Amino acid sequence: TIHLLISVAMKKSIILAIFSGFILTSCLKDKSLKLDYEGFTPVQLNDGWEISSPAKEHVDQALLEEAFQRVYSEDRFAMAISLLVIRNGKLIGEAYPKSPDDISRLHNLQSITKSFTSLLTGIALQQGLIGSINDPVYQYLPEDFDDDIRKREISLRNCLTMRAGLDFDNGEQTEELIRHEGNSVKYVLSLPMIYDTGELFQYNDGVPHLVGSVIAKQSGTSLEDFASENLLNRIGITDFRWEKAKDGLNFGAFSLYLTPRDLAKAGRLLAQNGIWEGEQIIESSWITQATDVQSGSDTPYGYYFWLYPAIEGYMMYGHGGQILYVCPSKSLVVVYTAYPYSNEIVWDDPVQLAEIIYRAAL
Repeated sequence: TIHLLISVAMKKSIILAIFSGFILTSCLKDKSLKLDYEGFTPVQLNDGWEISSPAKEHVDQALLEEAFQRVYSEDRFAMAISLLVIRNGKLIGEAYPKSPDDISRLHNLQSITKSFTSLLTGIALQQGLIGSINDPVYQYLPEDFDDDIRKREISLRNCLTMRAGLDFDNGEQTEELIRHEGNSVKYVLSLPMIYDTGELFQYNDGVPHLVGSVIAKQSGTSLEDFASENLLNRIGITDFRWEKAKDGLNFGAFSLYLTPRDLAKAGRLLAQNGIWEGEQIIESSWITQATDVQSGSDTPYGYYFWLYPAIEGYMMYGHGGQILYVCPSKSLVVVYTAYPYSNEIVWDDPVQLAEIIYRAAL
């Protein structure tokens, strides 16, 4: 779903303009879409990152070079904004093929936001704000339910595994959720049940919004403030933004904005089993559950994480092809961000980049 406060017609115009630019560039070759490739040596900044090299961290230089050159290619990854590689907690490669200023720009992570909502759920459990993910959502938000008794059986687990059963279609309801003038939780819960809860996997933006709203209510603050105090600030992330519905609730499914380097910090936290600078930020047991097979269809799914057993890891994944890939067994993290408001036809395959870098990590 293209998460942007614009009309469907405007979305189509943007996509058409993008395609027109590609066609003109392809035919005339008078202007490059990207900067010239100059390698991937990270910039030294005072932002908490230790810089290292592929050789020191036992990563195949040639394979890593292949991955970075692909995001600079005029024929591949047209929407690419950043590619970062972290090994053993150290930044060993980064590049910004459109502009060096993208290193510090906040970027809409789209549905990667869902994975952050999952992490915040684990923290809420640690703090006793939520008793169990088997609890029904109705237990926490009774005032937002209608008279359909079946909806009262929807558990937090059903929401985390995308098996709530509500008729939320991202192609229609996400924009309605963004535009809705009233109670955004009531809007999601007003949709009819099309499956018995817990029965079928149906990926959507509605149920993470319910989970985020439970966390906000139980913590007595906004989801954004809860994230800031209990997760983001604790791993050195202070510059971020999280969009809200018209009723003031942060969207639990999309529109968290981070810089690429700060997104990579979340990956480092995960690769370190929830430990940051010696402190357990998220219990490792929750990370294990959230990144284990809990649901899914063609691709296995955890609690708002996509799982890739062939490359021994899992991903946060967002519209436009955003990924945060974590391979705990290799202490490897990959961040790829791209222009977020685009059509799937121009996303290319960021998972392929992760596969190349996985092979490079010796």
